Amino acid sequence: MKALASALLASAIYLSLAACSPEPPTTVSIPRVGFLAVSPVSNLAHLISGNNALVEITSDATNPDSFVITVNDQPASAQIAEHAFADGVHHYRMLLRELQPGNNLVRVETGEAAAALSLVNYPITGPIFSGEQQQPYLCLHELAPGRDGEKRRFAIGNGEYLDDSNMDANCGVATRTDYVYRSTDTDAEFKPLPSLDSRPQDLAFTTTNENQNVPYIVRIETGTINRAIYQIVILHDPVANAPSALAPSPQWNGRLVYTFGGGCEAGYFQGASTGGVLRDSMLAKGYAVASSTLNVNAQGGCNDVLSAETTMMVKEHFIESYGEPDYTIGNGGSGGAMQQLLIAGSYPGILDGLLPSMTFPDAVSYLTDSQECASLLRDFVNDPARNLDETTKNIIGGWSMWSTCEQSLGERPKRIAPDDCSAEIPATLQYHPQTSPNGIRCSIYDGMRNIFGEKLYTDVTTGREFARAPHDNVGVQYGLAALNEGLIDIDLFLDLNENIGGWNIDVQPQAQRTEADEDAIRIAYQTGRITNGSAGLSQVPIIDDRSYLDDIGNFHASVYSFVMRARMERDNGHANNYVVRRHNRDMDIADDNLALMDRWLAGIKADQSQISTLEKIVRARPADLQDDCFAANGERIVEQASFDMSRLFDNTGSPCNGLFPPHAGLRLVAGGPLTNDILKCQLKEIDAADYAVKFTAAEQERLTNIFPEGVCDWSKPGVQQQTNQTWLSYGPSPVNLYHARTEN
Repeated sequence: MKALASALLASAIYLSLAACSPEPPTTVSIPRVGFLAVSPVSNLAHLISGNNALVEITSDATNPDSFVITVNDQPASAQIAEHAFADGVHHYRMLLRELQPGNNLVRVETGEAAAALSLVNYPITGPIFSGEQQQPYLCLHELAPGRDGEKRRFAIGNGEYLDDSNMDANCGVATRTDYVYRSTDTDAEFKPLPSLDSRPQDLAFTTTNENQNVPYIVRIETGTINRAIYQIVILHDPVANAPSALAPSPQWNGRLVYTFGGGCEAGYFQGASTGGVLRDSMLAKGYAVASSTLNVNAQGGCNDVLSAETTMMVKEHFIESYGEPDYTIGNGGSGGAMQQLLIAGSYPGILDGLLPSMTFPDAVSYLTDSQECASLLRDFVNDPARNLDETTKNIIGGWSMWSTCEQSLGERPKRIAPDDCSAEIPATLQYHPQTSPNGIRCSIYDGMRNIFGEKLYTDVTTGREFARAPHDNVGVQYGLAALNEGLIDIDLFLDLNENIGGWNIDVQPQAQRTEADEDAIRIAYQTGRITNGSAGLSQVPIIDDRSYLDDIGNFHASVYSFVMRARMERDNGHANNYVVRRHNRDMDIADDNLALMDRWLAGIKADQSQISTLEKIVRARPADLQDDCFAANGERIVEQASFDMSRLFDNTGSPCNGLFPPHAGLRLVAGGPLTNDILKCQLKEIDAADYAVKFTAAEQERLTNIFPEGVCDWSKPGVQQQTNQTWLSYGPSPVNLYHARTEN
C-alpha cells in the first residue's frame, strides 16, 4: 500500500466520485511544540471503505498512551501499536473502527502537538469509483443451474460450501473463518483442520522464503465486499492469537498475491468462484493470497474498472485485518492477464508487480480480432462457392492454422453480442430483439455501460438505450500483406474487401462496414480500455509467462505478448520493465517467475534514490531475469523477444522464434502496426505505391468503389488515439469527470 500511496500522490489524476463526492482530502498538520503527523495506510484517505481505516502516527512521543484521539470531535478508542523507530522518530499504527459514512475528521494530540486527517468512508457494498452498480445483478442463489442441473455453489476449500440462503439485498453474507492444513500422508489436497486447539498428527511443515519452518496450516476468510464473494488465505496457526493489522501472523512472509480469473463476459451476476486462492506453491512460501468473484473476468463483466475497485477494497480489508504487505503481486492468465494490465495501467499502485500468462493486452483490441474472425471473415472464407483451401484461409487471417479462427469462437460465436449471455443468467432474463427487448443485453459494452454510456444508441423500435461500441473497420484492407507477398491474387483480395461487410448494434451482419461512434473510441482510449506503455504501465514490473499454444490453433496466440511489448517500446522508448518468457505448454515456470518478481520488487523497494520509478524498475531487475525461451529438453535460451514485421508469414528468424514462431493475426495482415491498438484508422487516398501488384483499370476502379473515402493510413495514430488518464471515477452520468488535481 506504500506503493499505492506514493504512486498516486506523485502522479495520479484525481477525479470526482459522482456528484456528491468530495475533493481528495489532505492531511492537516497543526504547528505546535513537538513533532506529530498522521497519514493513511490501508488506502488513500478519500477511498476508505467498510467503516475501518489503518493510519500511521509519526511522532517524537515515546508513549502512545499519551495520544488523545477524536473522530468528528468525538472521543474515539483505537488500537495503537509501534510499527517502527527510525532517525529518532516513532511510527505508530492505529486501527480506527466505526467511521461514519462520508467525511470523517481524525484528530490526534499529544502534549503540545496536534495533527488531523480527513477520511472519506464508503459502504463495504460499494461503489467507490466504478459508477452506478450494474442492474440487474444476480446473487449466488439466483444463478441458473449448471449443465448437470445442479445448483451453483461456492466452495470454501475445506469440503464445505458457502451458505447463500440468507444473502441480503447486496448479495452479502456473514464473514466466516475456516482452517485447512497440508498432511504428511498426502500432498494432493488441503484437509479441513479438525480442531483449533490442537495440531493433527499428520500435520506437515513448510519452509517459507523467509527461511521459517512453520506448521502448514492455512486460515481461510470468506465474506462479501463490493457485492462480490472474496477469500483471503494466509499461513496461521490458530493455537496463537488471531492475526491483526497490528500483530500480523508470524508465519506470513509479508507479501500478498492477488489472483485474477479468465474469460470476458458481460457480468450481471455475483459468480461462484474466485481467481483461485488455495495455491500450494504460494502458500508454502509464506505468501498470503486473495481474490474475489468479481476478479474473474467471465463473472465481473469484463469490466476492469469494477475489478480494480474490488481489488482495492479487498486489499484494504486485508491490510486492516492482517497487516500491510511489502508489495502486492498480480497473478492470472488470459482474462486474468487483461485485468492485471488494465488495472495497473489505469489505477497504478493497487498492484506492485504483474505476472500475466496467456497474455492479452486488453479486451477491446483482442475482441476486434476475434469478432472480425467470428462475424466477418469466417462466413466469407467458408462460403462453398469460393472453395478456398485451409492454407489460403489461414494466410488471410495470418494465424498458425485456420482452426485458430474456428476455435476462437468455441460455443460463444459472438462474444460482444447482446445475446451472448453467460450460462449463469437464466434464459428468461436475457435480451431478444423481438421476444424480450427489455431483457439483459450481454454485450460487454452494455455490461460496461458505466464507462461506455456517455453517448447512447437509442433503438428506434423500443426506445431503449444501448451502449455504443468502439469497433470500426472502415478503410481496412484485409489481406493486404498477403497480396503484396504474392500469397493471394488480386481477385481474391478485391472479393474479400468488397464482401466482408460489418455488423450492427446487435452484432448482426450487414453489407456495409462497421463505423464506430467517435465518442466510444475516445472513451476506450481515454479511460484505459486500450492499454498503452505509458501512464500506469510504466510504473510496474511485468513478467509475461507465455505458454506456446499457436501449434494447436488456440486463440491465446503468442503474438499478443509482442503486441503488448511493442506498445511499451513505442511509448517509453524501451520495454525493459516487461520480460517475456516462452516455453511449451507442458512446462511450468510459474514458481520461478514468482521468486524472480519477489526479488525484483525487493530491489525496487530498496532503491531510495531520486530517479524516476521506471528507472528504478529497470535498475532493480535481477541480472538473471531476461527475455528467454526454453527448449523441450529444458535448455534455456536468452534472447530478446522480437517480432519481425517484414516476416509476417515466417517469423522464425531467431532461435526462440524458431522454437516458438509467433503468427500475425488479421489486422497485421491488413497492414496494421504491431501495437494492434488502432480502433479506427485515419484514411488516405489509394496510392499505387502501396501495392506490389499492378491493377488493371477495371481492378483499380473496383478498388476505388470498395474504398470511396480512402484506405487506412497506418503510419498515423488512430482516430481519437491518446494516452489514458489514470484514477478516473464514474458517476451516474458515466465519464462525467473533472480533474480535481494533477501532479507530475
